[in-house]
Amino acid sequence: MIKQENIYRFVVLCALIVLAAYTRALPRIAPQLFLWNFTAVGALCVFAGSKFENKFLAMAIPMAVMALSDLFLGNGFDLIVYASFLLMVVCGMVISKRTTITSIAIASITGAVLFFLITNLSYVYQNTWYPHSLQGVIASYVAGLPFLRNMIIGDAIYGIVLFGGLYLLEKKFPQLAPARVRR
Repeated sequence: MIKQENIYRFVVLCALIVLAAYTRALPRIAPQLFLWNFTAVGALCVFAGSKFENKFLAMAIPMAVMALSDLFLGNGFDLIVYASFLLMVVCGMVISKRTTITSIAIASITGAVLFFLITNLSYVYQNTWYPHSLQGVIASYVAGLPFLRNMIIGDAIYGIVLFGGLYLLEKKFPQLAPARVRR
């Protein structure tokens, strides 16, 4: 499944994703320092989608890391949340042939907005906090705006760390660059 020449790249990509997943715990560990939804999850999904050559792995690895971190954090498995994060992986796949600062920003913002729209709409119908009406949907979206803002800011900052970090590693260690680039 993974060519021998790409094993180092695979290990580095997985390590970056696992480290990024740890940011999910930061608001719980130090709530006075970290905003809710200010994590690297969206950024790691776009990153995985754009950097893994194998598209199955691009989807499977972030979801596996999410599932493990959910177990660690005591979160339940929410299919809508996972599906929404998979859409963010797809946003990364769309830019995989040409990852520029602009394409990464567009993919990240698009993914965050899709995540926000899908999860907040589903949240209206999963609980009784909001009436099951247009007013309830609007109330859910309005209440979620601070979380969307935090997600976009987190994705921007962590996206710079992930994409920039890999760029610098590839410059220092050319064997980490994708095989199609090195030839």
